[in-house]
Amino acid sequence: MNSLTTTSIIDIPLDRIRIINPRGRGKKQHAAIVESIASVGLKRPITVTPHEKPDSDTSYDLVCGQGRIEAVRLLGHTSIPARLVNTDVSGCLEMGLVENVARRNHAPIELLRDVGAMVKSGQPLPEVAAKVGLSISYLQSILTLLEQGEERLVAAVERGRVPIGLAISIARSTDTELQLALADAYADGTLKARQLAVIRRIIDQRLKNRGCHNSRKHPSTGRSDYSPEKLRKLYVRESERQQLLIKKADMVHAHLAVIVSTLRELLSDKAFVELLHQENLASMPRVLADRISGENSHESN
Repeated sequence: MNSLTTTSIIDIPLDRIRIINPRGRGKKQHAAIVESIASVGLKRPITVTPHEKPDSDTSYDLVCGQGRIEAVRLLGHTSIPARLVNTDVSGCLEMGLVENVARRNHAPIELLRDVGAMVKSGQPLPEVAAKVGLSISYLQSILTLLEQGEERLVAAVERGRVPIGLAISIARSTDTELQLALADAYADGTLKARQLAVIRRIIDQRLKNRGCHNSRKHPSTGRSDYSPEKLRKLYVRESERQQLLIKKADMVHAHLAVIVSTLRELLSDKAFVELLHQENLASMPRVLADRISGENSHESN
């Protein structure tokens, strides 16, 4: 961030201020700001910097004070007191992040949005990660979730309910209700991370096979019928199915071994081989012949 030079406080028309990193605010928070300004006036000025390339509509970039701008505009004012500083866009974003951190009740999701804006402004990801004290991989994963609109998952990660790797895996699901159920199943200990990844693949494959990517809805409520307990049962059923497949495969392998061993013994009998030729039964599937030949070769070595 460039070094800052603070100048005097001046009154600036609202329509000449550009908000470079707009944020959404809750109705209660916004109403509280409006009520405060209406009652006692503006306690402190906003902070702006001269726009690098001013045009007919914008002369200043907002550094911090979006809530105050929205409040005074709602109250009918056309201008606002502002402190001028000299900095670039990256500096504006960093100062906005610092202000958010300093707030008494700042939300982690807002801070992460500010960090994302810093990256989008052109600052290298490693540099931003170092400034905010996060690993590059963690920051990249968080920004990926934010870009996909997965703010609920980001909040779950920030609260420690879901690991970042699992959050990325859950985000690949196309069903929002399923995402919430997966996160809840992990948070309450119903399922482990590896089990959730298996469930997500199972459900996604089912939807793909049905040619449908919509949520599975309950016929009476219209809501998805996923729940942590139902996901657990789904995993148990899938585990049982996999175990059954393994048992069947072992049984087939055992039967095949008996068949190969028996045929190998019979084919070593010249009289039996001559009888097969006489009855035009000397041919057999190549896979079976190769297996018998392979066993013979193995034993002869």
